[in-house]
Amino acid sequence: MSHGQVDDALRILNRISNKPSLLKVAEQKGINAVRPVATIATEATAEYWAKNALKMSRHELEAFVRAHNNQENQTSQQVAADNDQQPTDKTVTMKLKPELAEKLERLNKGDWNDLVEKFIKLYEKDLSESKPPIHEETSRNIPKNIKNYVLKRSGGTCEFPKCKQKYRHLHHTNRFASNKIHNPDQIMALCEAHHKLAHRSLIDNEEKSPENWKIRKEPNFNTLNWFIDREVQTYRRV
Repeated sequence: MSHGQVDDALRILNRISNKPSLLKVAEQKGINAVRPVATIATEATAEYWAKNALKMSRHELEAFVRAHNNQENQTSQQVAADNDQQPTDKTVTMKLKPELAEKLERLNKGDWNDLVEKFIKLYEKDLSESKPPIHEETSRNIPKNIKNYVLKRSGGTCEFPKCKQKYRHLHHTNRFASNKIHNPDQIMALCEAHHKLAHRSLIDNEEKSPENWKIRKEPNFNTLNWFIDREVQTYRRV
């Protein structure tokens, strides 16, 4: 290990020195296993984060922590906005090719909001018109036209809110085993980490569109998805 790596490991150990449950995970899985939670775990929450660090991979835990933090920030911003009772505009930064930037400048004859809204409506219309029908099949293989539609909708990236990772799985939010259908509205492109979180029943409102998704602190054991996922995992271990 380099001096930098040693210093980094010592900083993490110092942060969790008063949290025995996280120290135990570090001993079992290595220092990187607790790295994502070292700065957010308190003495009161250390056992909770240790439990997750023990069963999750580092990348999965990082995604879980990011979603957890994003939700807390969003809640704080919403509370502030409600108190102020004034809608706040958001600034969006884009990197565009020079020729595209010039075309946008020429097209914009007034408010940027009006122009962007028109583009979004055209995009949504095109996406809606290209959506394939629901397929009822016995095969788990997703039909090509549905796969192409999902990748077009997602842009090939994970559809979990604010995730920009490349997709790795096409995920049935209403498990295929429960109804044997391929519904393009219930198949989401997910990265590896968020796919694992979904199968741990840690995504709330999973049956709705992604903008409604929330990360759960504990699995939801009262859903058909959780029962199916548990049975699949049991079958794979046999």
